[in-house]
Amino acid sequence: MIRILFKYKVKIVALAAVAVFMFCLWSFFIWGDDISLMLKRAGEYLRANISQINDFPMFVYAFGTFLLPLFFLPVTPVYFLASARAVDSSTFMVALAYCYAGVLANMAFSYFLARRFGRFLRSKLAARGVCVPEVPRYEQYEFTFLMRMIPGNPLVVQNYVLGLADIPFDRYMLVSIAVQFVQIAAYVYLGDGIFEGGMSKIFLGVSVLVVLGVVAAMLKKAYGYKLKASGRAGRAAGTADGASRAGKIGRGEDGRAEE
Repeated sequence: MIRILFKYKVKIVALAAVAVFMFCLWSFFIWGDDISLMLKRAGEYLRANISQINDFPMFVYAFGTFLLPLFFLPVTPVYFLASARAVDSSTFMVALAYCYAGVLANMAFSYFLARRFGRFLRSKLAARGVCVPEVPRYEQYEFTFLMRMIPGNPLVVQNYVLGLADIPFDRYMLVSIAVQFVQIAAYVYLGDGIFEGGMSKIFLGVSVLVVLGVVAAMLKKAYGYKLKASGRAGRAAGTADGASRAGKIGRGEDGRAEE
């Protein structure tokens, strides 16, 4: 029985997810008005309890999204707090813009920091005969997209990994700007729905995040084989380089012995 469950675990999880989704959808159609009223009251309660943040200037959110990832702290709470300031479409875009600006500054700063350290690390490893596998140029967009979309992967870890991988800055930012904008907008929109009590906003925000997670899982499955192959190639190259050096040293010792 246990073997059967492990064999079909993916299908079982997918079926359970569909069942939960259908139950939530059915509940919304049956108790839609009651659920909307409950969410609205909860949102008003939350907004009233954090009303003191309305006195903060908006650049605080940009500073928070820039600084927190440097210390491996999550930035999602900042997105939700910023969404509490969004009382209409104009303030929503302002809150989104400040959060986005802070994240962009953090991505650029972390990238150059990691890339400088990465070059130093690569040179030291190369001096010891260790071959560090590199991401092929034709797969750099794909690798960057994958790193940005892996669920639960901290922002600063994404930045450091991509910087250490020596991804060109233009490719790094081109993919990161698009992916981060969608993710930040989804979080801020979801937070706005929670504080406003809007069921449609909550549903849309969650749906976007779920779609991003599904796409990331599909891309990870497709890219994992290439990454493993690249790692094996790098290790093989390092082994061959080590054997070549050992052969040269051996030939040198033989020559000195003959003399």
